Amino acid sequence: MNAKIKPSHIEKILMWNKVRNLKSLGLNKSQISRKLRIDRGTVRKYLRMSESEFLDSECYKRHYEYKLKSYEDYVLDDLRDFPFLSSSQIHDHLKERFPSLPKVSTKTVYNFVQRIRDKYNLPKESEKSYRPSEKLPEEPYGEYAQVDFGERYMTYVEGGHVKVYFFAMVLSRSRQKFIYMSTKPFTTASAIYAHELAFEYYGGVPKKIIYDQDKVFISKENLGDYLLTNGFRRFVNDIGFEVIFCRRGDPESKGKVENVVKYVKDNFLRGRKYTNIDTLNQQVIAWLERTGNGTVHATTRLIPSEEYLIEREYLKPYEGIPTPPKEEIKGYYVRKDNTVNYHGNFYTVPVGTYNGRNTIVYLMQKDYKLHIFNKDTGKTIALHDISQEKGKLIKDSSHHRSRGTSFEELENRIKSKLNNIPEASSYIEKIKADKPRYYRDNLDYIDQRCLQYTMDTLSEAVNVCSHQDMYNGIMLMDVAETIRKRKREPLMEVTDISVYNNLNLDSRFMPDKTDINQYNALFR
Repeated sequence: MNAKIKPSHIEKILMWNKVRNLKSLGLNKSQISRKLRIDRGTVRKYLRMSESEFLDSECYKRHYEYKLKSYEDYVLDDLRDFPFLSSSQIHDHLKERFPSLPKVSTKTVYNFVQRIRDKYNLPKESEKSYRPSEKLPEEPYGEYAQVDFGERYMTYVEGGHVKVYFFAMVLSRSRQKFIYMSTKPFTTASAIYAHELAFEYYGGVPKKIIYDQDKVFISKENLGDYLLTNGFRRFVNDIGFEVIFCRRGDPESKGKVENVVKYVKDNFLRGRKYTNIDTLNQQVIAWLERTGNGTVHATTRLIPSEEYLIEREYLKPYEGIPTPPKEEIKGYYVRKDNTVNYHGNFYTVPVGTYNGRNTIVYLMQKDYKLHIFNKDTGKTIALHDISQEKGKLIKDSSHHRSRGTSFEELENRIKSKLNNIPEASSYIEKIKADKPRYYRDNLDYIDQRCLQYTMDTLSEAVNVCSHQDMYNGIMLMDVAETIRKRKREPLMEVTDISVYNNLNLDSRFMPDKTDINQYNALFR
């Protein structure tokens, strides 16, 4: 009579068969491992064995007990009462309930919990929450409006993606909506402009407007006392409406406009191609007339545009003229690695732009391009396509040091240009010894500027710098410039266009400027 087969042995035989069947279907070892939740090494071992070899092997005969097997009933009860618990929470409950719990890894607990879920069919669920609510009576005509912001990615007509931001206002009684789209995040100035467009669209101003506690409007909050941003405070005083801010975590206070934001995302923006922002704003107004305000509202069972004809008579007059805010050029700090952090991405500037902790450049976003300007000269030093992702490095290869020419080639080229100067070769070697880490930068700087001066001027500059132990390319060229001005020589014409273009790249190499009188003192 055959001995009774243990359940654990049956499970192993079934697993061996599953591995073989999945292999016959064309799955590789990694795919089988993931599908069956077993180690890839186990899969490999099973595939090497015939059925008889497997049944004779130790991996079939041996039996492992789960380290947490004695706690199965407790975990089962916990999961039945709270199916949303994570394995880490279960682990903490076990340690709290059983001080003698053996020390096991988080992975062991996770596997144990998953086994119990599978065995008793207890899938993980989201926690159900209960929040009592009640339907409020409709507000009087003209009394309230609600404001919120939204955003969504759209697809360009020609491909690629762009994020659009929108401002939404809804009159609380009639549900008449207004939407204004932008390709830039809203600032206080642009939010004020959107308000004015809304008031113009409505032909009036409600008595009170409800907002989230948004930094666009609030500069500081202190237990219910709100300090408005300067621009928004002036705007509210000029127009004359009351501002109401929701408490945090109380979305029902402005649920009407939050439904509008979702409506715009799911009904208007979804599936629509982007061409430009002006066209999009025209399209959204047409959509409001046609659908957003022109169809029966699901809650009131009334058409907002018809109810609005009544509410309009209760609004305060609006006599302003919406004025777009001026294009803002903001200052940004340059990082040590010659990049600028803008909206979560890093954009390169020419190597050498960073000149200490307070190095600042100006940034402006225009036509989906990021323009970076030199703070002192106002000249554009970088132009990048704006990335819609986060944490990316957006590079311009021309911003990095040129690696196309070897040190040896660069040395030979400069020595060839300074061939008639006896001390030039020795001077170049001393720069190499004195500043090995910045040797290429020094060579590049001399290479770009030496053709502007006569050989006599350069020879005198090399002699002066050698005798003063000034082994630096910038100092050499500054001394040459001082000598040229003293001799009243014109700058030599540079015919090599590549060199000529590089003469404008001072930001790559220039440190703090030295007073020219210090160089003049060398010749006294």
